[in-house]
Amino acid sequence: MSNNNKVLKIVKQIAQVLIVIIIEILKIIRVEIKKIYNSVIEKFHFSLTFKLTIVYARKTLSILMLLGLFIIGGFIIFSGWMAQENMKTDLNLVMDYLKEGGPSEEKIERLTELDNLSITLFNEEGNILFTTESDNSNVVFYDRQNPTGGFNINSNYILVRNQSPVNYNLRSALKGEDNSFGYAMILLEEIQWDDTSVQVQIKNRMVRENASLLVLILILFGIDILLVFAVVKSGAKSSRRILKPIEVMTNTVENITINELNTRLDVSGSQDELKDLARTFNGMLDRIQESYEQQNQFVSDASHELRTPISIIHGYTELLDRWGKKDEKILEESLGAIKGETKNMKELVEKLLFLARGDKNTQKIEKEDFYLNELIDNIVKETKMIDSEHEIINARNDKITINADFRLLKEALRIFIDNGIKYTPSGGSIKIESTINENEVQISIEDTGIGISKEDLPYIFNRFYRADKARNKEIEGTGLGLSIANWIIESHSGRIKVQSEINIGTKVIINLPIQ
Repeated sequence: MSNNNKVLKIVKQIAQVLIVIIIEILKIIRVEIKKIYNSVIEKFHFSLTFKLTIVYARKTLSILMLLGLFIIGGFIIFSGWMAQENMKTDLNLVMDYLKEGGPSEEKIERLTELDNLSITLFNEEGNILFTTESDNSNVVFYDRQNPTGGFNINSNYILVRNQSPVNYNLRSALKGEDNSFGYAMILLEEIQWDDTSVQVQIKNRMVRENASLLVLILILFGIDILLVFAVVKSGAKSSRRILKPIEVMTNTVENITINELNTRLDVSGSQDELKDLARTFNGMLDRIQESYEQQNQFVSDASHELRTPISIIHGYTELLDRWGKKDEKILEESLGAIKGETKNMKELVEKLLFLARGDKNTQKIEKEDFYLNELIDNIVKETKMIDSEHEIINARNDKITINADFRLLKEALRIFIDNGIKYTPSGGSIKIESTINENEVQISIEDTGIGISKEDLPYIFNRFYRADKARNKEIEGTGLGLSIANWIIESHSGRIKVQSEINIGTKVIINLPIQ
């Protein structure tokens, strides 16, 4: 007995292992089938026209099927009601025949042939008194209280499954020759015949009704196919017409190159989502073209700024090579010029690198909490030490703590102050103030310099832009300082506003969030 238990235990364990293995294999197969399916789908190119057409066809087919179900349901209800009315009429005729003296086989046979019915009379014990069935073995007495193989429709009618074998032929059914199909409807009625209770059972095999239903289904199916085909054809045509602008957009975009960035999509005609897409794409092309032109201008300006110091260095090296080896005066002058131009080039390259890191979002910003008023006091003190030709005024400097990058913010303020000093004649003043305004701190730097024209004012933060280049060629600068300062303030979620008038001065207003 114990051996048998061990064997059963081993068999059970083996079965469990096999079940686990089969489950894992099925999981692997499922995953692989999904991969194969996805790879096959990816290889097929389904156009948007095809997808829209399929959607049209699916929606139309769904509506037609729903409508067809309503029609078929209504037809079934109507056919059942008509069958009941016909059977009630036949019952009245049978009752009339019985009143005339007994069942006339000839009349009843004719009645059953006309309406494709079978009529059977039962006594109280359920024995057959009369039937139109050719085979009495197929006759079944259906009790309303317990209808074998059927269910009660109402108090008089029962729906039962045909007991005879099904051998259905549509042509024969339409002629009323085939009476062995599907369900049959039974009408039961108890009547008195010669002081005897008789059960009249009329059986309607619903042959013609079922045949008519089948014909209706075939007709609806054919109509559905034709309508779906028509929808697919017209839907494909409509989809191609609707999506034509996309094809035009695609061809236009494919022909756009760096040398033809001025090409734009046509936005004329009716207003729809595709036109909005075209406008959006044109806006994107405008920004790309603007960025590309700015990049070209940036490279051109950078090359120009570097060309001058390189030419100066090259000229002094030539001078040194020819006469400066033994002439100490030339040697000292050349070395000083080379040193100065090298310093300028280094500063220019550092500014370019700063802006490049800013464009790539790789410029580090190390924010910390500090007193802004102490930073401004420090900048004012340093400015007074290095500039004695201008009056440096600091009338108001509210005490406030902000969270910012101390080094970058100091660099930005120094750029604005240095610009004020650079463009303000000797004897002029530089006024620096900071005030708290609700959740912001406002820093203003105002000078009494030469000012900026209204034409130049919108472009002063562009890289290499020099608002003074038409008026004063001697003022040094690369035109990158304000770009750097603007980037620093914007990276701190701040805003800059510049007010200026020619020969009156310039005022820079900086707003920074306190927290």
